[in-house]
This record gives sequence, structure tokens and C-alpha cells, in this order.
Amino acid sequence: MYGIGGTSEACYEQSVQDITIDSVSLPSFRIQLGSIHEPYGFDGIIGIDYMLLTGLKVDFEKMQVSYTKK
Repeated sequence: MYGIGGTSEACYEQSVQDITIDSVSLPSFRIQLGSIHEPYGFDGIIGIDYMLLTGLKVDFEKMQVSYTKK
């Protein structure tokens, strides 16, 4: 995995079935698993691939997340 702090992180990629985030489900999705909590202080990243598939929109001014139907 690249892009976090400009360095490479070891991770594993796998397909999961029926992933649900914030009541939005995908029947099949590829995820990358790695250890990011200790060095960076957060538990996960939602990437652009998920955002495009689900129509997820982030309004940073209002600090709100919404979904549009695809």
C-alpha cells in the first residue's frame, strides 16, 4: 500500500462478500488489510473505489457524508 506518509506499507489484499459500511452494502469487494493504527492513529481508509461504486460524497465544509443512488 502506498500513499500514507509517502512510504510503502505491507498489506494483504482479499475479496470479501457482503461488506456493509453505514448501512450501504456491496455484494463483493476487494479490500487491503494492513497495520495502520499504531503508526498513523486511525483504523481504516475508505478509498475512491468504494466511493465511486456507492456514490459516496463528502462535504468537508459541512463535515457530512451522503450517498447518491448509482
